[in-house]
Amino acid sequence: MVSGALLLVPIGMGFVEAVGYRRGRFLRAFWELPLDAKLDHIGRNEAAWWIMYVPWLATVAVTTGGLAGVAFVLSDVVGWVGFGGFVLAAVAWLMAIAQQSAGLSEAARQRAATGETPGWAVATAHVSHILELFWVGAANLAAVAYGFAVLRTDVLPGWLGWTVIVAGLAIPMLALALRDAFPHLALPALLVLGVALVLT
Repeated sequence: MVSGALLLVPIGMGFVEAVGYRRGRFLRAFWELPLDAKLDHIGRNEAAWWIMYVPWLATVAVTTGGLAGVAFVLSDVVGWVGFGGFVLAAVAWLMAIAQQSAGLSEAARQRAATGETPGWAVATAHVSHILELFWVGAANLAAVAYGFAVLRTDVLPGWLGWTVIVAGLAIPMLALALRDAFPHLALPALLVLGVALVLT
């Protein structure tokens, strides 16, 4: 199914994003730095900083298209509720991307020029983190809705619905256990749906 194949596109985009991670050394140690040190690091690796976020634009667009196709095939109101939930999650994530990529990049330039972190940078980082958490939670709840839509119809096998439901509920619980959530945790349940659709 074409819609399932679209849901697998984020895998390829992840490799592009990894180039930015590796080139700019934006690994775990970076994310644990205080904001001033983060901005200094971003300023020295601005090109790689942007490489990390550009693939997400394609990921969000293609995943949204894939989920619209799945909702159309299922023709169930719960599936469309899931689609609406994902769109809401995607808007929040795009706002977070804008704040993190453009906002913190600009803050890094101002810090390099003045030697001081602009006051608005703290709020920007905080709000983008909240939006990121919302993205992870809402995207997984959207996957759960798709799972229930599968169970309510005869279009796809029931095991697929249960698998997506379990994955969509387990991932937020994992995030709660870790007391943090990186944005990639929004995608595994949807990738399960994509793989299953391609194989059925």
